[in-house]
Amino acid sequence: MASTLNAATFWIAFTFGAHIMMVNLSIGLSPLMVYYRNKAVGDKRFEGVARTLARFYAATYGVAGVFGTAYTVFLLSFYPKFIGLAGHIALIPFAIAILMIALHFLMLALYWYGWDRWSLTTHNIIGALLVISVLLIPLGFRAVFSFLNVPTGLHFDAASGKFYLSVSEFLRHNPTFWWLYLKSIVAAFTATFVAVAGGYAYKYLRSEGEEKEVALEVSTKMVRLALIGLVLMFFLGLAYALSLRAVHYKFNNIFGGFGWKVGSGQVAYNFSWLFALKMIFYVFQIVAVVAAYRAISSGSGLSEGQAKMLLYAGFVALATIAAGEFLNAFSQYPYFIAALGDVNENSVAGQTIANLISEIPANQRAEVVSYLLNVLNLENVNQIAVLPGVTALTIAFLAFLVPSAIYFIYMLLKPSK
Repeated sequence: MASTLNAATFWIAFTFGAHIMMVNLSIGLSPLMVYYRNKAVGDKRFEGVARTLARFYAATYGVAGVFGTAYTVFLLSFYPKFIGLAGHIALIPFAIAILMIALHFLMLALYWYGWDRWSLTTHNIIGALLVISVLLIPLGFRAVFSFLNVPTGLHFDAASGKFYLSVSEFLRHNPTFWWLYLKSIVAAFTATFVAVAGGYAYKYLRSEGEEKEVALEVSTKMVRLALIGLVLMFFLGLAYALSLRAVHYKFNNIFGGFGWKVGSGQVAYNFSWLFALKMIFYVFQIVAVVAAYRAISSGSGLSEGQAKMLLYAGFVALATIAAGEFLNAFSQYPYFIAALGDVNENSVAGQTIANLISEIPANQRAEVVSYLLNVLNLENVNQIAVLPGVTALTIAFLAFLVPSAIYFIYMLLKPSK
């Protein structure tokens, strides 16, 4: 067993966890907002639903941006050399993500401003661009994460002494990219469906008349969609897990504790407990959603216990997202690129690294490989960023940021008098 995770990894994980939960809600809420905006045209009862989801959307998007900025600052502070190298190599995937973030922000502003001001056709065109852009943002970032699993398409140019990425080769040969992207999108929608189902189930208990009826209709639709999403997640999660067999180091760190190993079977960091926790969260959601589905299908409505269980399941769904992201990141520690753990393994990842090293001229090989191993090691932290005084400032910053974010959400979402 290697040493424990360092403090830099903790701070990065903390801000990334908060960011990724809000991002997943944003992905799921954007099409729901557009859907209920259109539904309200024929049925005014759903106008309030559309506007409520829009407020939630604005809140999650704002908080996601704040914590995303904090995450980026921490990453740059702790690992400046890695950011320099990654920014050069993965410029195209990063550029796609950043371009889509800018487009999405513009479409969100226009969609909000154009509510009841522009024609439905114009509003829907903006809404379509809103949804498309929010789906393409994770496309770029998942490409980066998949590259960090297996750096397919990475080559070394001896003339310039620099690495470069063949995007087409990466897309054709990376064993984890498409499964990770599809799993991420479905997970975002599923978590949002569960969260919205729980929120409106709770509202159903606290409302009367037409408002109660609408809350039950929304919760019913979300429960049905969540059930479909949870089933799909089982198969997509399994597919992604199997794709990780290409990276023995990462696969063994995740599943080795259960006796499921590949290659040499070496477990450097046993994160099977985190996978087990994620599965417990998943099962809780299944139980809550199935119970609600059976009650709704029987026509009896939701009991208080079932509604509260759905509400809790919404929070658990977000925790599941965070647990999955932590598992995906921590399981390759201490490497930024998981394939570095497979240097001596007969695997896709190991062969990829071997091919890359073979491209480096013999007279440059020792120096370049040493540079890579130094830059791509999470334990090689910028020492200035972990000085006691800087750490104290980091804690003070987060002590202010977290309650501020919570208060922001509360003020934005609290019912108007």
